[in-house]
Amino acid sequence: MKKHAFKFLITLFIFTSFLQAENKKILFLAGKPSHGSGDHEFRAGCMILADKLNNSGLPIEAKVHYYGWPEDESIFDGVDACVIYADAGGRFGDKYEFLDKKVKKDGMGIMFMHYGVHPSKQIGEKYFKNWIGAYMDDHISVNPHWIADVKALTSEDISRGITPFTAYDEFYFNMVWPTKDECASCRPVAVATPSPERIVRYINMWNMHGEKCFGKEQALMWCRDAKPEEGGRGIGFVGGHYHRNWAIDEFRQLVLNAIVWTTRMEVPKGGVPAGTVSEADLNKNLDKKKNIKHIALPTSELYKQKPMARQKFDENGKRIRAVKRKAPKK
Repeated sequence: MKKHAFKFLITLFIFTSFLQAENKKILFLAGKPSHGSGDHEFRAGCMILADKLNNSGLPIEAKVHYYGWPEDESIFDGVDACVIYADAGGRFGDKYEFLDKKVKKDGMGIMFMHYGVHPSKQIGEKYFKNWIGAYMDDHISVNPHWIADVKALTSEDISRGITPFTAYDEFYFNMVWPTKDECASCRPVAVATPSPERIVRYINMWNMHGEKCFGKEQALMWCRDAKPEEGGRGIGFVGGHYHRNWAIDEFRQLVLNAIVWTTRMEVPKGGVPAGTVSEADLNKNLDKKKNIKHIALPTSELYKQKPMARQKFDENGKRIRAVKRKAPKK
């Protein structure tokens, strides 16, 4: 009996070790605090996503590193996908070269979310086109806050389990897209169509290029479907300004599906189990900012907001801003 028990323990150990070796490792890099409370909650958002992945029942080990580049770069060892949720493409300086080697040589998948898809022009051209395909550009792309009816393209594995949904967010659009010679495998994954009636706020980057996009489908998520010999897969996702949106099941599941896809794991037929996010969950791990606000669950009232007045442009394509005149002195 002891001999059989010993063999059983050895077999169990080998089987367990095999399962552990097969786990996909995902590393989240969450940026430093920015914006007001409830906006750009990079750390809290990453922790929600990592928790859902770790409790999905899939062979995944997700970890979150927050507030800057990790001092110990061994944290990247064996990582199958890195998700960057931070300002201005991460602001990683000379560390983009490190990431480039991980993507190209080690085949690490890479994903950028919200402001993360907006690097400098130089970094975008040198790295982002090769990693995720498209990226945000100061003079072409736009950043309004608008109500989007989002649909995932059914031809993509990432769309599994996703039904169309509505979200109010700072959804950027009109990215800089690579040519087929630069990236033949870059394509939209989830889209929405902007219109003047759906724009709640025009922000600093609004321009004529954005105006010309009205009535045309825009990619809110896209991929670079690289072959294994070409390096890691890449994803760009423009949503994630408002932390409350992580409580929208389809919004959250779309991102979870994309993360799993970047690891080259098969996305489950019904999508990655996304669980639920309660109001209490939204208010965990928030950055320590001034005037911290309680974050409520998103409601349909958000989608009934009045649109902002349509912007006007002069003959040179420059936006005309209203000027408040001072009252004449008496």
